Amino acid sequence: MRAFLIFLIVAGLGFVFLRQRQSETPSPQAPIATQSVGAKPRPAALTPAPRGQASQYNWMKRSLDRARDVTEQSRAQTQESQKP
Repeated sequence: MRAFLIFLIVAGLGFVFLRQRQSETPSPQAPIATQSVGAKPRPAALTPAPRGQASQYNWMKRSLDRARDVTEQSRAQTQESQKP
């Protein structure tokens, strides 16, 4: 009886997986190049945000910026304390 219930659960999960795969939209195929072979499109240059100017939603960059600032402060204090 347990084996039958396990089989039903696995079959049900398989059915849900297959239904989901069928309902997904197919990924677009590689676009056909209409430009000449010699001309390559140039992507827009990405410019990083100035340090300390991270968006309020970009908490990862703000954390890294803060860690770098603290490291620099610590290094400067160590250098100041070691001066004769």
